[in-house]
Amino acid sequence: MAQLFSYWHSVRYHGGNCLGGPKLLVFVLLVSGIYGQGQPVEKISPDVRTIQNAVNEVVGTPAPWGGVLQVAKGAYLEGYGIVVSLEVAFDPPVNPFSPQKTPEEIRSTAAQRLKDVQEKLTNVLKQKVAQLESVGPAESVSVVLNILNTNPAYLPDMPSQIIFSVKKQDTARVSLRQYK
Repeated sequence: MAQLFSYWHSVRYHGGNCLGGPKLLVFVLLVSGIYGQGQPVEKISPDVRTIQNAVNEVVGTPAPWGGVLQVAKGAYLEGYGIVVSLEVAFDPPVNPFSPQKTPEEIRSTAAQRLKDVQEKLTNVLKQKVAQLESVGPAESVSVVLNILNTNPAYLPDMPSQIIFSVKKQDTARVSLRQYK
């Protein structure tokens, strides 16, 4: 077994024809300097954070039973505007260890929460979009609300996604599109 790897011993202790020590370090630094130069990273616009925070305040904070599953995360898309995405569940899943609710209670609770979130998000977009500096007059702000239906047997008509969209030049008109 020692003969199979005997060349390693000779290279290590006798200098061999390899890059060693300082030569290797200089080579790595030069190569990383050449290939490590990339595009400068831009900072996220404060307007994106403004919309993210406003959406998070409206929808609420993450809850162990569901509620907000994914907090609002936004991005500025050049030529379009700001897009914010989040995921929510309006009711915890029914299980044998939680207090039993009737199907009607589950439907009414989810419908009321959906209505409240729609009204609040619409109002926030109407108020905030006009104040955004990084969004051009022809650009838009959209909020993609992904909804996890935790009780599909009781809520078969619950949309899985609602997109709120408003143009900066017409903040009074927020369009809503629902997808199942």
